[in-house]
This record gives sequence, structure tokens and C-alpha cells, in this order.
Amino acid sequence: MPVAPYCPSSSQDLQAVHQFITTCLPQVAPSQPTQLVSITLAVPTVDPLLVLTHLAHSPDVHLYVENAATQTAAVALGSVLNHQVFGADRFAQARQFIDHWGRRTQHYQAPEVPIVALGCTSLPRFFCTFTFFAQSSHSRIGFPGATVVLPQWQLLRQGNRCTLTLNVHLTPSTTPAAVLSDLETSIQAIDRLSQQQWHNPLPLQPQPIEPTGQAESQFKAAVATALGHIAHHRLQKIVLAHAFDWIRPEPFQPLPSLGQLRQRYPDCYVFSVGNGQGKRFMGASPERLLSVRQGNLITDALAGSAPRGHSPHADRQLALQLLRSPKEQGEHRLVVEFLAQKLMDLGLHPIYPKTPTLRRLSNIQHLHTPIQAQLSVGTHPLQLVEALHPTPAVAGVPTYDACEQIHRFESFDRGLYAAPLGWIGANGDSEFIVGIRSALIDHNWARLYAGAGIVAGSNPTREWAEIQLKFRALGEALL
Repeated sequence: MPVAPYCPSSSQDLQAVHQFITTCLPQVAPSQPTQLVSITLAVPTVDPLLVLTHLAHSPDVHLYVENAATQTAAVALGSVLNHQVFGADRFAQARQFIDHWGRRTQHYQAPEVPIVALGCTSLPRFFCTFTFFAQSSHSRIGFPGATVVLPQWQLLRQGNRCTLTLNVHLTPSTTPAAVLSDLETSIQAIDRLSQQQWHNPLPLQPQPIEPTGQAESQFKAAVATALGHIAHHRLQKIVLAHAFDWIRPEPFQPLPSLGQLRQRYPDCYVFSVGNGQGKRFMGASPERLLSVRQGNLITDALAGSAPRGHSPHADRQLALQLLRSPKEQGEHRLVVEFLAQKLMDLGLHPIYPKTPTLRRLSNIQHLHTPIQAQLSVGTHPLQLVEALHPTPAVAGVPTYDACEQIHRFESFDRGLYAAPLGWIGANGDSEFIVGIRSALIDHNWARLYAGAGIVAGSNPTREWAEIQLKFRALGEALL
């Protein structure tokens, strides 16, 4: 017998929420620690992009991540807590903040929320972003070294099921009636949106992404210099990125652009992060840094790439060249060995196949090796994020030396580019992606990022072609 994907919130549910808030309020007093409550209800299946479009307020922070292929999405709107961290100990500070407030949050979950079906992912989440380097020019990029947000609203979708979570900061003046009013208003809004469908705008003529000849010559010179450094030092690989600043008369349209990215790259993580001050970091990343579900960790080695062919035969030939290329296989192996060693350093026992497979996207294909491990009791997701970032796929090998050379060769601040962004659930589940294939948007200005892995045997002309391919894939989706 089929299971109904949604059971509407009944008056009994709202009465139970009223009773929950009434029970929590006596614990709140001016002389007592601040309390948070988290209320989760089932809601109709709704397109997360419609929620982001119609329910996000422009001055507020937001975080949106969706993988269309797996029908999973998370939308975080507003903030009850917004913790910004600077400095080298940012991961530890973020972890302490999450642990502190996790202990002070009480949860209500409606009976109709299917805990087993959702894998407990309906519990409230802390959403996190980190810059690539601990020391970042915050004023220019608009994002600090680390940000941890407990959103006011959280909508999660998995398959044909959706849940809505309201996080509330309890004060002596909070009333159950006010909380219920907020809930009912948002549920009604989502119910209306569930009757609508997202419509991508009509395709526009792609606007050419044409970095100057000077940019090309500078990048090729940097690659040549890096190859000389690799030949005479212990550096085995360095990922050199390029930033393309695009200014146009009319403002960019981030939300329709996200719709375009979702349609073009259904196997990627389409994402958007807003800082609440007009800047938005968005893109379509093929790379997951880690996923934790009920103590099981999965991380992905994704390195070594080739373009897609214009015909099935050409595509197969390019795939075979990628699989047989000593240069691409060596670059991929560096990432696999790095991730495995980092996990072993944490006392874990990684398991992974001996040979990579192909990860095919619409415009590019990568060598891919999934790595799994069972977490030890007490291992915090942010310990894993700190250990794994940055991977050789976005930095190089050895990591410290590669990052030193990145400072030398790159004239721009990476900001959130190639850095972790994701969430941590109240039960320890988490997911972080790597912010590549991305752009920073501010009104009519966009900074597009793309990088290429440089190892012995790299060709500056081919690496520049890879940079242009990645720029074009993202730029043609920006409206």
C-alpha cells in the first residue's frame, strides 16, 4: 500500500506545539541561560527554489543546497543565531559554538514526520560556511573566515517528502500564540507554493566569457613557473585558480540563474549563500567533501578531468584517454592517498576501490573514487572538515607548500571559492560540499572562479583551456 507523502498539520499538531511551548517557557527567566526551541512539521512537497524566491527576505542571510538527481535539498532562511569566526582556530570555535547551543535547544517533532524515512535529517541543522584561507579579506569578499547560522526557518526535501522547521529564541515575552501564528503563516505560504511549478526563463543567447589576452598570458606564465618549482622542490601538485571579474550594465539575476544551473547540472550540488549584505556566493559543484549518516562517512576523491565529446564516439575516446592518462591518474591518486591518510590520522579505517571510475557531467568528466569509513564515537563532523580541507583537488600536495605557492601565484582572495559549505544536524549527521564552479555576485558585478591542477607534465595551453571550459559552463548560466 503506498504511503502518503504528506499529512497536513492538524489542530492536534498545533495544540501539541502550544503545549510544548507552554512547557518550555517556565524555564526562561532573566537570571537563567537563554533557551532555544526547534519545531518540525511535515509540509506539502514544494520546490525549494520557489521557497527561496518567495519566502527569503533580501536583507537576511540564506543558504540553499540542492541535488536534483537525488531529489534532496535544504533551504535555510534568516537567523536565530549567527556566529562569525576569524583566525586559525575557526573550526574549533565553530564546533564549540554548535555544541554549546545544541545543548540549549529543545526539539519538538510532529508525529507525522517520518523519522526513519528521512534518516533523522528533519532535526534542526546548523549551517556553516568557511573561507579557503583562515585569514581572508572579509571587507572585500563579504564573508568571514567562518560563519555558523541556526536559521529561523529550515525547509528540507528528500524525495517527495518535505519538512519545515521553525527555530525560536525564547524570551520571557514569548507567547505560544505568537509562535503558532508564525508557523501557520509559513505553512499556508508553503501550501500555496506547493501548487506552483518553477519555470525557467526562456533561454538567452549565451554571453561570451572572454578573459583578456593578458589574463591568458599571466596564467600560462604562472603555470610555467609552477612547473619549474615542482621540478626542483618537494611540491608534487598545485591547483592554480583564476578569477574573472564581469561587470555589465544590468544586475545579475541570481534566482533564475540557479534554475538554469539546476537544469544544466542535475548531478551537481547547486548552491547559494547570501551574507545578508547584498553579496551572494553561488554555483554548481560536482564535489562533495563529506557526508555523514548515522556514523557512516563518505568522502569523494574527484581529480583528473577531460572535456565531453561532441559525439558518442568522441566522448568514449576522451573517456579512454582520461582513464589511461598517467598524468591524470597520478593527479587523482594524490587526492585518494591524501584523503585516506587524513582519515587514518583520525583513527579511522577508510575503504575504497583500487581503481577510479568516471564521473560524467554535462560538459566535463572526472576520475572519481568514493571513500567510506565508520566514525569513532565522539568524532565531530567539523574535525573531519578541518582535517580534509583543503584537499589536493583544490590546493595541492604537500598541502602546506601548495598553499604557500597559491599565495605567491594568485593575485586575488579566494574567499569561499573551493572551501567547505554545508550543515551539521542535531544528531551528528552532516554534509559539506566544496564551493567550486562558483561565482561571487554583487548587483551588476560577478567574480567567476575556476582552477586547474598542475603536476609534472602539465601543459600551460591545456590548463588554460580547462579554465576557459569551466568559466564558460558557469557564465552561460548566469542571467
